[in-house]
Amino acid sequence: MNRVRIVGAFVFIGVVVIALWAARARSARRSSQESLNDTIHSAITSSVEFAKAHFTGGVGAVLLADPATGVPLIHSVVAGSPAEKAGLREGDHIIQVDGMATSGRTLAQNVESIRGFVASSVTLTMQRAGSTNVQCVIHRSSWKSLGIPQ
Repeated sequence: MNRVRIVGAFVFIGVVVIALWAARARSARRSSQESLNDTIHSAITSSVEFAKAHFTGGVGAVLLADPATGVPLIHSVVAGSPAEKAGLREGDHIIQVDGMATSGRTLAQNVESIRGFVASSVTLTMQRAGSTNVQCVIHRSSWKSLGIPQ
């Protein structure tokens, strides 16, 4: 009878040890998987940030949201920029970006729509005081060529 108890105790201890070992192995796998996921996420984030810094550009205009309407308002235009060359003026309201209305969107969403790959183009439709709507195609330029630090 004692022999059965001793064998039973060893079996129980063995099962506990195996269960602990399996739990530790699962934890190690999960930990290494999480570490791998973090590494992949960091690499993707770094790549996206690199691409944004080196391959996206703008038109060279500083925008604000019009307090009354929320529509993007050109606050200033960078000298020598594509925006200046296209004839954008301080006070113009941008009412469409590539045919999409700017009303009902946040300033950040509209700015993202205007930004894009360097040398690609964007079509802006502006409402100018005392004038009909003005539409122009602007070729985006790199931040560096616009003199804007990253």
